[in-house]
Amino acid sequence: MKKLILSGMISMSFLVAFNQEKELSLEDAILKSYSEFYPKSPSQLGWIPNSDRYAFVSKNDDPVLMSVSVEESDSLELISLNELNDLLNLKTPLKSFPRFEWINESELFIYTSNQGFVVNLSNKKATLQFTIPEEAEHIKFNPQFTAAAYVQSDNLYIIREGGKPVQLTSDGGKGIVYGQAVHRSEFGITDGLFWSPKGDKLAFYRMDESMVEAYPLVDISVVPAHLNSIRYPMAGRTSHHVKVGVFDLKGSPIVYMNTEGSLDQYLVSVGWTPQAKSIVIGILNRDQNHLKLNLYDAKSGYLKNPILEEKSDKYVEPEHAPWFLPGSDDEFLWYSERSGFQHLYLYKTSGELVRQITRGLWEAHDVLGFDPTMNYLFVSGTGETVIGGKYADETYNGLQSYTYMIDFELGGHQLIDSTIGSHSAMISSNSNYLMDRFSSIAIPQSINLFKSNSQLIRNIHTAKNPLAEYKIGTAEIIKLPSEDGKTLYARLIKPSHFDPSKKYPVLVYVYGGPHAQLIQDQYLAGASLWMYWFAEQGYIVATIDNRGSANRGLEFEQVTYRNLGIAELADQKNLVDYLKSQVYVDPSRMAVHGWSYGGFMTINMLLTFPGTFQAGIAGGPVCDWSLYEVMYTERYMDTPESNPAGYKLANLVERSNALDDDLLVIHGTEDNVVVWQHSQSLVKSCVDNGKQLDYFIYPGHEHNVRGKDRVHLITKVLNYATDRIGPGTVE
Repeated sequence: MKKLILSGMISMSFLVAFNQEKELSLEDAILKSYSEFYPKSPSQLGWIPNSDRYAFVSKNDDPVLMSVSVEESDSLELISLNELNDLLNLKTPLKSFPRFEWINESELFIYTSNQGFVVNLSNKKATLQFTIPEEAEHIKFNPQFTAAAYVQSDNLYIIREGGKPVQLTSDGGKGIVYGQAVHRSEFGITDGLFWSPKGDKLAFYRMDESMVEAYPLVDISVVPAHLNSIRYPMAGRTSHHVKVGVFDLKGSPIVYMNTEGSLDQYLVSVGWTPQAKSIVIGILNRDQNHLKLNLYDAKSGYLKNPILEEKSDKYVEPEHAPWFLPGSDDEFLWYSERSGFQHLYLYKTSGELVRQITRGLWEAHDVLGFDPTMNYLFVSGTGETVIGGKYADETYNGLQSYTYMIDFELGGHQLIDSTIGSHSAMISSNSNYLMDRFSSIAIPQSINLFKSNSQLIRNIHTAKNPLAEYKIGTAEIIKLPSEDGKTLYARLIKPSHFDPSKKYPVLVYVYGGPHAQLIQDQYLAGASLWMYWFAEQGYIVATIDNRGSANRGLEFEQVTYRNLGIAELADQKNLVDYLKSQVYVDPSRMAVHGWSYGGFMTINMLLTFPGTFQAGIAGGPVCDWSLYEVMYTERYMDTPESNPAGYKLANLVERSNALDDDLLVIHGTEDNVVVWQHSQSLVKSCVDNGKQLDYFIYPGHEHNVRGKDRVHLITKVLNYATDRIGPGTVE
């Protein structure tokens, strides 16, 4: 099989070459990658509600909020920063135009300095709506911006316009958590507060983690050092208990939904029906292979009726709340992977499956809305392979993303814009128009306006390439076969002075875990800018999205079930073998680097393929999956008790005696995701086995190293690699 992955297997490549003169510094590549070297677009660009206009903030000395007509292109000045400062009359004037939300076509909501204002653009008046305590956390405004919920001192509060805060709970703390993301932010959960569509009711998570074992994190920024304990449920051990409560702003007592079942089950996909008489909650068992989606009465908390069930011999992974059809209180769209790809299904709250809405070899990601006739639904998702505006007869690749116009009754679909690359769109509130933001490896960014019938109106922005004047190399995407015949996509970054007759050392950058796709047809091909800087020093930087990674369908993802680190390693080795077969690669000078799951993969590759790499640099690595958190680990590995063989194979600590290559392990001392115990256990095992390794910590950092310290981190990573694989091949 390995002999098949030669140049004949390269199916496509995207090359980027610029008119280069300037040299990029590593510090700039890290600290200024977004501020200076990411394609510029109009600030706060978006639709104005109930109108045929869009708005953005001009980038002047005195920034102005501008309004532009879609059809006529005329522009109007709505309000300037100086005018806004005069209206708000803050103690410290704003230096830049603040983030805002549209309330309606003539009013903005602005939250700054713990104060919420309604700014009327017609009469140029600002009304102070809220003053929220500085200690407040997890603030969530209702859709009308007439009320806000927040957490303070571990308890839940609500404040209404012009009113004072009202404390809703009193038992917060000592393991009781309100209004925050639960289940360690798995299952698409990003917060713990859910306002009803009309803004008159609040649903919220209540998490009791008092029974979960405390885990120590040490803060050395004070003297003496301070112990910060977190509740960290590890695989196979005691997990937390969660409830969903509802508060009616009319003053009724809090009601908790009667979600019967095991106390350590997961409550997911929380969503209101449009009239807010009922709330939908997904009940997922701890084994994560059986989901029940139920409808509850918001007033009494009792179960009204079951809606649907999903089962799997591996796992189901609900990550979306139901999306209710406009004007309907009983029909909604549900995301499911039951067909092998994530698609949309139309259900009634009674439990009736009406029909499947989207289908095909692609993943439906977001519902954008309907056209004015309600005959067509707009959905964003990863793309089927499109060549010349037509679907190609080749394997779905997941590299691109598009906006689909779906015939809601018949199910047929077409693309709003079939230009190959990555598209993301916003639909206007009146459903007449779409704003499409586009990027590809060749095009940094372009923004186009379309009518809802997919007719192009015009381009409103084309970004200049911010790296056009810099010496930056190429990004090439190739395809390789996996052991089971799947197509894998890899990215090679080469220096601008690349000469195929010379030999180049290689850095393999790896992640490899679920919910990640490193290679995409977009600006920089999805790579970090520091990788281009490093390539420019005379190296090849290579990455592959192995089986188990995102956006390739359920079969591709679930091949790793109960055996993390097996199929992924085979695919990474596939990339290495391909590189070794290239005449321009020096196979005796290769290094590998990854973080988190990529740290696990880095060490695993050294232990499994000794002598392949001259250096490995593993950051925040999972070294023993029994030490990782319940929700993620048990989904992919089951429990240590039910899958001892899988856990043993993936246990790097027990395999440390196989370490013969140079390894640098890096960890943040306050890592609350992959706790420090992972790498410390590996170090202890290496000491016990007489194996040498290098080790570095970042005091006070959590799971990743950010800010100015990231320059130190990447410098350390690259220095360690170059000390062992030698200098790059230069002109």
